Amino acid sequence: MRGSRWERREYYEGNIKPSIAAGELARVLPTVPAKMTIVDRRLALVSLPATEAAVNSAVMVVHPSSLLLALEGLFDLAWRASFPVHLGGRVPSSLSPGERRLVALLSAGMTDEKIAELLGISRRTLVRRMEKN
Repeated sequence: MRGSRWERREYYEGNIKPSIAAGELARVLPTVPAKMTIVDRRLALVSLPATEAAVNSAVMVVHPSSLLLALEGLFDLAWRASFPVHLGGRVPSSLSPGERRLVALLSAGMTDEKIAELLGISRRTLVRRMEKN
């Protein structure tokens, strides 16, 4: 989610937080290889990279095919590598205090550099910690 910190917070408050409260699952990653929406494993919408979207704001529609299967696999990999977002005290006890803090900072939309600085670690160590989980 690009944009200013306030735009991200507004998006979180207006879209993500109500969805979690309604029972949806939400997870975060520092980056994703593509922005996509998969509907009932029958259709995918894939956005162009930001550099291309400035010139041509098109969306690719993918129907049942080997490409759709590959996109589903990409989504599953990203989902497993991501961190869950929870509301308030609903964070599972299986997360350590450090992991909870990391998830909170990620879900607040902070950059990797700022998170690493706040945790007192290098950006590389931060990336390793995120990949480990």
